[in-house]
Amino acid sequence: MKLIYAFLLALVVSDASFGQKYIPHIGVGSVLNYGVVATSTDTHIPLTLKIVSLNDPMKLNWNLPGLGTGNFLIPAKALETGTKMRLEEPNPNNNTVFKDDETIMFVSKASLADLNTTQVFILNKIKFTTKPLDMPYQINGKDAEVLHAISANGKIEIWVLNNPAFPLICKLTGNPAGIDFDLKTLAE
Repeated sequence: MKLIYAFLLALVVSDASFGQKYIPHIGVGSVLNYGVVATSTDTHIPLTLKIVSLNDPMKLNWNLPGLGTGNFLIPAKALETGTKMRLEEPNPNNNTVFKDDETIMFVSKASLADLNTTQVFILNKIKFTTKPLDMPYQINGKDAEVLHAISANGKIEIWVLNNPAFPLICKLTGNPAGIDFDLKTLAE
């Protein structure tokens, strides 16, 4: 009889976790590997970001093969309330310093809260509205808890990790700046 109860308990516990999606922990030491596309030339290049510090300023080490390495220094305030994403080719062997409202490869916690509560957020003065996922977004082969949003004109799409601690942009397509990207792997 005890064996039956143990089996039923295991079944209930496994059933409760069945519907949960993967939300990776992103913190110091996390390594993000992206595929980046310069849409004007259809040039594909891998980008690796390693989170070195989440203090103020946050420090992300970048590596672009053929270009070099360097650091992005992002004010902690940007993670809280930033409304712009800055995408440009960085200078190797230098620190690229961001403003208080600028992020890279993530949206602010405030933007994620807006996306969850009103299904709308603003990034680079562009209004995005949630759209159901056509298919699950996977990170490291696991279905991830990702919110999908589309611009008002329908040309830009963004996939944001629903992680209140660090709302990572997993994928961006149709970027007017001409740089699209997609998260390939993430090491926690």
